[in-house]
Amino acid sequence: MSKSPTYIEACLRGEAVWTDIDDWVDAWHESGEDIDLHEFLGMSWDEYCLWVERPQSLRGILAAHHGNPEPITMDTLANEFALAARSSNDSAATEVLDWLRSTGRIA
Repeated sequence: MSKSPTYIEACLRGEAVWTDIDDWVDAWHESGEDIDLHEFLGMSWDEYCLWVERPQSLRGILAAHHGNPEPITMDTLANEFALAARSSNDSAATEVLDWLRSTGRIA
């Protein structure tokens, strides 16, 4: 039996969009699976903590996964948000990047 894709995998495959995350959280609650929510969603613990504290970071988390087979670290996320903030003047990306610095998650 094949494993169902995680939220992150589904988004990267184009089977889900970033705004579907609440549906995935609901599905986890209903599933009764013995798995932590961050694993069910396909997030590392760092990504999950960031998303819980700063929901607007979700698009950056997904962008960091695009084409990146390595585990996503705070440094990877910080680089992704820095690129987003520079390239599009996205105030949400700048805000998250500033927050990562102010909370000591990145230097």
